This record gives sequence, structure tokens and C-alpha cells, in this order.
Amino acid sequence: MPTATRQAYFDQALRVLAREGRNGLRIGKLCAAVGVTSGSFYHHFGSWEGFVAALLEHWEREEVGRLVEMVNATSDDPVERVTLMKHLALTIPHEAETAIRAWATVDPTVEAAQRAVDRGRVQALADVLAPVVADVRARERLAALGIAVLAGHQQIAGVVDAPLAALLDEFEVAVRAHADVDWEHAADPWRAEAPARDDR
Repeated sequence: MPTATRQAYFDQALRVLAREGRNGLRIGKLCAAVGVTSGSFYHHFGSWEGFVAALLEHWEREEVGRLVEMVNATSDDPVERVTLMKHLALTIPHEAETAIRAWATVDPTVEAAQRAVDRGRVQALADVLAPVVADVRARERLAALGIAVLAGHQQIAGVVDAPLAALLDEFEVAVRAHADVDWEHAADPWRAEAPARDDR
């Protein structure tokens, strides 16, 4: 009999959410996508409510935990930290998150998870900015602004012609305006070093 991991269910659930939204998320559809019977589903999760709780826990752990882990592994260089933040924002599963935000409006459990993810991201972004912006209140406002840009874009994607990358560039402008470091002379890990000149 085919077996499936919990991770396989989570992966398929996020794909279904991205394509069809919450209404497309059904036990039968998930089991068919994973290639198992419903017995496997109940073995792993016990009930639909158990699955939803596990899915939300997985999502929060992945989206906040991954961010915190990468922040902790990053140097204090301002360009590197902001570039990392922008890269992570662009690699979030936005279609699935848009569906989760819609789901949160009708399900208190999902709403609580969504709020936890947003709070975790705001705190992680504030930590990213700590070596860049010394003023605590300014840093907290910038972190809230950054996550508001992300969440807002998920709501208006397809409505206005405003790519997330362009919005994040504008956010970087705001960060630079509050920066307490010499931004222009910071190292840029994504830009190849220019060859050294020989002035002899």
C-alpha cells in the first residue's frame, strides 16, 4: 500500500490553496494528489481539524522559522541584510498565502495563525534592520511597513500593475533614508567585485 509523509500532504495542500483557494481543499483531493487512500490521511492527522492545525503549524514554522534562521546567519552588512530580506519576500508562496488570508476571514484558527506569522515576520524584519537603523521606533515602523507592503501586495496582485520587486525597491529607499550606516560603501554580496586598478 502506498505511504505518504506529513510533508507530502502539506506540499499538496499549499498547491491546492494556490490554485483553487480554501474551497478546493478536500480530503479526497489531497489523498488523490498524494497517491494514497483516506486511511493514510486519518492515520497522520486523526481528523480534518487535526490536519488544519498541523498545516498551519507547518506553515508558521517554515515561513517564520526560515526567516529567523537566515537572519541569524547573515552578517551586519546593510546591503546584504536588506537584499536577503527582499529575496525572501519574493520567494514566499504568495498565491497560497493569499488563499490563507481569505480563509482567515472566516476561520478564527486560521486567523490566529495568520496573525502569528505576520507578527513573527515583523519581529524578524526589525532584527534584520537592527544593525542598519539605530532608532528603535523608526526600525519598528519600517518593519511594520515592510510586512504591510508584502501583505498588501498579496491582496491586490492582479488588480494593479505593481510588481512586488518594485515595491520592495521603494521600501529599500525608505530604509536607506533612516539608515545610520555608510550604505554606499557597504559590501554588496550580489555584485561582483570590480577588478583592482593598477595605477603604477
